[in-house]
Amino acid sequence: MTASLADLVESLRQALETVPGLQDVASAPYLFRPFVVLVVLGLAGGVVSVVVNLRRLEFNAEATVHSIFPGIVAGAALGGIDHIVPGASVAGVLVVLALTWVGRTGAGADEAGTAVVLTSFFSVGIVLSLRASDMSGQLEALMFGRLLEVTDEHLAQTCLVCALALLVLVLTWRHQVFVAFDRVGSRAAGTRTLGVDLAVNGALAAVTIAGSMAVGTLLVIGYLVVPGAAARLLCRSVRTMVPVAIGVGVLGGWLGLQIATVDSPRPISPQASVALCVVGLFLVCLAVRGLRWVRVRVVG
Repeated sequence: MTASLADLVESLRQALETVPGLQDVASAPYLFRPFVVLVVLGLAGGVVSVVVNLRRLEFNAEATVHSIFPGIVAGAALGGIDHIVPGASVAGVLVVLALTWVGRTGAGADEAGTAVVLTSFFSVGIVLSLRASDMSGQLEALMFGRLLEVTDEHLAQTCLVCALALLVLVLTWRHQVFVAFDRVGSRAAGTRTLGVDLAVNGALAAVTIAGSMAVGTLLVIGYLVVPGAAARLLCRSVRTMVPVAIGVGVLGGWLGLQIATVDSPRPISPQASVALCVVGLFLVCLAVRGLRWVRVRVVG
């Protein structure tokens, strides 16, 4: 599978070498693989972030990003960078179960429980990083990623995990929207909210795992929250939020990679550049919303 995907990506890179706007990222495999990863993350993250925004799960997203860290450390310590995704997947299952359980306690206890999950899992990750093979020097890379070191193996893993996240949300999409707007009514209508909660937390974990190697466990939060928030500023329906959120994620990745390859006196972090570009697009959407408000006030 990895070899077939690598051949497909290389053929795509050669076909895009002369396309305006893609010439730089398609000029070499070490740039094009990260670009493909960012496109896949933008697609999956855009869809996930819409649900996160509608269901107000930003704290869950933050907790997921930090809680999966021990699995990333364990995978890297035991098998190297190519085993980060399998290690993170094991931790992800535990995180999904824990967050789903505390999220159903209600009465205000869900936020406290989520904070406990975040703190405990992330603390374990820090301890492991300092003790497992003396990984203290690699702590920064694990937290902030290595976008330009994406391998064919990691590319295949990212595509697979993001595809699973999208599949889970597509199968539960109507229920996700129903629960977001009326959780009590959805239960009365027969919706199994436990399965819906497991699905959204599983999708959050999947995108976090997929982005952990590329943009790091801390910066991947931008793909889980910002695109959906940006789309909410401009759109009046869920149907239009999805393409706008995907556009913000994909365009932010492309812009960030373009900036990272610009000649400069000192290297520019591609991960930070991508994260800042996604946030920058959110600010653009905020400005557009402000201009709309001014126009309505003035014209109306």
